[in-house]
Amino acid sequence: MKKINMKHDNKDRIICVSESDKHKFYYQPVDTGVRLWLFDTKNFSGSVFAFFRKYGRCFDGVGFSMTVRELYEVGNDHNVKINKILDRIPAQAEYVLREHDEFIQMLCITAKKHIHNCDFDRVA
Repeated sequence: MKKINMKHDNKDRIICVSESDKHKFYYQPVDTGVRLWLFDTKNFSGSVFAFFRKYGRCFDGVGFSMTVRELYEVGNDHNVKINKILDRIPAQAEYVLREHDEFIQMLCITAKKHIHNCDFDRVA
């Protein structure tokens, strides 16, 4: 399994929500309630569900979650579907973290400009 290169905490969680026709994967940074969508699978796979049920924890009755560290420790399985999921998670998590950081920075820059313009109008 590939490693996530972006700044992250090994206690961040990967959440697998299984529905009748597919699986949804989310990334949740530690100590936040924010869930960042990673990807959906095309079809439901019993082996993927069983993998997350076996190694993960029940997450609010919605799905199963594993920390990034737990995913690294469990490593690759001999099942092709699980290997595809485990290989896809780090790449998507890195992309989502990069986009989320840029979005947060953009909001901060926009807020500072807006506050600056308001202060300028008050002085005039």
